[in-house]
Amino acid sequence: MIIAKSNAMKALALCILITALTGCDDSEKALGTIAQNGNAGSLDGAYNLSDIWVTSVNGGSAGFGYGAVNGYPGASASIGISVPKHIKGYWAKEREDGPGFQSYYRISADIDSELAEKKIRTLQNYYQNFKSK
Repeated sequence: MIIAKSNAMKALALCILITALTGCDDSEKALGTIAQNGNAGSLDGAYNLSDIWVTSVNGGSAGFGYGAVNGYPGASASIGISVPKHIKGYWAKEREDGPGFQSYYRISADIDSELAEKKIRTLQNYYQNFKSK
């Protein structure tokens, strides 16, 4: 009776191991850091980027609160983030005729991380590297 239970446990453990390994595939490796630099700018005047955050599927986050920006690419910083899943923040368009703001913007939205990952993988495989002669 004890031997039968032991064999049943071994068989169950083997089934669990086989099932777990069946889904493993090197071609679908998890993406690590995919964005190393962040840029912020505008094409229609000055903006004040106060408090803007993007969080990733692996729990990381990056801030885009660069202060006043005008032109593109504008401000830049190292961010180091994986596939994005949420963005939250606010910013304001500065008045052209003097101090103050003419409009305010706010966002708090989930990002379709599955679609984002598909787009990232597509772009990673899009460009070819050629060796120079």
